[in-house]
Amino acid sequence: MQFDPRQVLVSCEHASNRLPDGMEGSDDMLNLHIAWDVGALPIAEYLACTFDAPLHKGEYSRLVVDLNRTIGNSRLIRRISDGHRIPFNRRLTNQEVERRVELYYNPYRRAVIQNVAEIKNREGRCIHLSIHTFTPVLQDKTRSNDIGLMYDPRRNPEAGLVHEMRTKLAERTKLVVWLNRPYLGTADGFLPRLRELHQAKHYVGIELEVNQKHTDAPDRLTFIAESFGCVLKDLNWATETS
Repeated sequence: MQFDPRQVLVSCEHASNRLPDGMEGSDDMLNLHIAWDVGALPIAEYLACTFDAPLHKGEYSRLVVDLNRTIGNSRLIRRISDGHRIPFNRRLTNQEVERRVELYYNPYRRAVIQNVAEIKNREGRCIHLSIHTFTPVLQDKTRSNDIGLMYDPRRNPEAGLVHEMRTKLAERTKLVVWLNRPYLGTADGFLPRLRELHQAKHYVGIELEVNQKHTDAPDRLTFIAESFGCVLKDLNWATETS
């Protein structure tokens, strides 16, 4: 079976560092990695355009409410992030948390969940590409990989496809590509929740993480996005979906 771009959905949960009206934060804070995944949106837009795929992107900073966390997770709305106090999250009431969930979190998650189901029902499978970037240094620890591919090693064809992708992506880009680093693909996030809703043969979730050291060079990001897209098309998609 050949790769079918009609099965692709692209999402970018941390696309923006904007704040809703009524919230204020310094530009210095909002330009930090704690506020958004700088460089992730251009990659997501490139892939969505390449495959003529739907793109879902977060409209506001992850500091307002993190679209990639499950309700109940202490990191859903952070009061402190990487040592920085978040002024608009101080003394946050339960009512305000619920309001943000209803206004910003639920609409995004529902839209993606619905779109995944539509693609799966129409095409037999959804290939969900969730695009993120990560800071090169976190809490004085250097992350030395250029690219991370997050997945669930217990699910096939997802696991086999990602292993094949790692090899081909490293060969094509000459960059350091690691699996499930800097994060585990099974840790709390949107894709693990979506996997719970769909059989492995009907839903393939791949989270792309790109080191933010590359974001100062737009051509570099384009090269990574182009390489990721080309490798995705060349994978062995022979697994039956019926």
